[in-house]
Amino acid sequence: MILGRVLALAQKEHLRTEMEVFLAHLLGCSRLDLLVRSEEEVPVEKLAELQKGWIRLQDGLPVAYLTHEKEFYGVNFYVDERVLVPRPETEQLVDLVLKHAKKSVLELGTGSGAIACSVKKGRPELEVTATDISAEALAIASKNCVQLGVGVDLIQSDLLREVPERDFDVLVANLPYIGTQTHNFIADNVDRHEPHLALDGGSDGLELYSRLFDEILSQKRDFKFILGEIGFSQGVDIQKLCMEKLPAYRFTLLQDLQGLDRHFVLERIEF
Repeated sequence: MILGRVLALAQKEHLRTEMEVFLAHLLGCSRLDLLVRSEEEVPVEKLAELQKGWIRLQDGLPVAYLTHEKEFYGVNFYVDERVLVPRPETEQLVDLVLKHAKKSVLELGTGSGAIACSVKKGRPELEVTATDISAEALAIASKNCVQLGVGVDLIQSDLLREVPERDFDVLVANLPYIGTQTHNFIADNVDRHEPHLALDGGSDGLELYSRLFDEILSQKRDFKFILGEIGFSQGVDIQKLCMEKLPAYRFTLLQDLQGLDRHFVLERIEF
């Protein structure tokens, strides 16, 4: 089968972009090269892998799980089905950390390590600690730290439970925020293929954030800034939660490039 025909079939299934990414990975070329080589036959030894990949793409599998690669903040990260695929909108969290951090950063729910590694790569002088409840996710984060040559302290922890009692300038969290009862907006393919542990945020999607805020208070943790990511419909609810549980912080809600509520910033009020 010629490459142009493969891409035409993918176009009909609205999977042209995904197939271009997969084919480029399969053939070891760029997506632009595929256009130049559109009349070439797919090598016989690649046909079986192409067919298997095509079936999985049709089932909604994120193409990053086939290529084991996803670009985030200008760098390619290793990913597989043990972690969420990093989203472009999450890059704004990296910008916020780089803006506010002075010396040390703590990330909760690091997953692939995309945020922590990007922060450390952008500001090597910062002390970066990243946690996840999943040992499998931490294995991926460790792989990315080695691959990118950055030193991030990785800890397996349920929120703050195993985090040393030390000062951090910035706490950044991209916790699961898909609700089971409300705010349960999730694409079908994400629900089927990406790890539920990294998606399930309880009944309203904000249960982990609520727990985190309680732990900050009970453990008397002192952060200058607390940064987080939420679902597009949770802006009002997260503001209410923050004002109720952390009144000593000034709340700011930020929108993503599509104008949707996406991130919040809590800045400790100085007296």
